[in-house]
Amino acid sequence: MAFGRYIRREREGREMTLTELARRVDVSIAYLSRIERERENPPPDRLVSALARALGLPADTLFAAARRLPPDLRARTEDVIAVYRQQSAERGR
Repeated sequence: MAFGRYIRREREGREMTLTELARRVDVSIAYLSRIERERENPPPDRLVSALARALGLPADTLFAAARRLPPDLRARTEDVIAVYRQQSAERGR
């Protein structure tokens, strides 16, 4: 699922208005609306983290929805890939 649609689904599932979420993460309603409608790329890391907090979601979940590694794992990309491949191989057995 695309990032914006995921945010919208989670927000609506919590019966939170677009206005309320925009206020909680300190962005304009128009900008958040564009994100939800896929008119913007996934936002900067600080906003992804703020959205996760505001929606009560694990930050890793939103970074995955944005199709990027969380900042704390980027320096260890090779390790992350190695673990992923190892787990994938073990599941395939």
